[in-house]
Amino acid sequence: MQCFHGPVASQDSQSLVNHDLALAICGAGHGPFIDKIASQAWDAIRHVSNVWKASARIEEMIKETYADFSHIYQAGSCPEVDLIYGVTVGGASRLFQATGPIVNERSYASNGIGYYLADFLTTKMRGDGWLTIRQTVTLAAYILLQAKEHVEGCGGESHIAVLRESESSGLVNFRLIEHLEEYLKTADRFTGEMLLTAADFSIPDSEAAESMTNSLETLRFGREREIKKLKEDREFDQSITLGFGTAGEEDDLGLPVEAAPSKDHKTGES
Repeated sequence: MQCFHGPVASQDSQSLVNHDLALAICGAGHGPFIDKIASQAWDAIRHVSNVWKASARIEEMIKETYADFSHIYQAGSCPEVDLIYGVTVGGASRLFQATGPIVNERSYASNGIGYYLADFLTTKMRGDGWLTIRQTVTLAAYILLQAKEHVEGCGGESHIAVLRESESSGLVNFRLIEHLEEYLKTADRFTGEMLLTAADFSIPDSEAAESMTNSLETLRFGREREIKKLKEDREFDQSITLGFGTAGEEDDLGLPVEAAPSKDHKTGES
């Protein structure tokens, strides 16, 4: 997972432009090739202020990269990777999935060896409704947790990127992801117990209600505990950052709280 965001220096290096430009990209397959495409994607759009033009630039770059490397590798040996990427700028955003040089726009996408589990959990938890950004972050953390525990070959740190059309974009604070995963482990167990209890028609209603109430109380206690620990950990991190003079106000996702760009903030030109 790589996430790039503005502002960037203008082409003449005289000002900062594209304050709301952001690109998040992740992939499955040949790691160095994914890194190459990711860096070139950012270079292709850093001075573009229109999401449609930025999208076209990235797709064109992906096709050109495959065409270039196909001449370097022996026939049939050029790496082919699966990518998911999103871009936002100018108050609009778009999501894409690329399989090799073939790019398609999506409203939802998954890839990698755990994609089937991601699709199942997304369908199960999202249903037919839309999720808020915070709910989507929680769902992403839950999917990563389950994939790392149950899909062979999945592991490592969890990274979640958020692209927003009217607020700052970037990687979600790692502390939030840690505490979400810790809480979700407990919540998963007790919600499962409540499901089995609720569906056990052989026990009296009073017994079922007591059991489910106890589970809910445990979930509430665990929620309060993780919220408290998250606050303490983030305050500690911010105190260290303050020592270097780089701290700024952050929202609950750990992303900068930014005022609307002033009128003298220029957009990119291309």
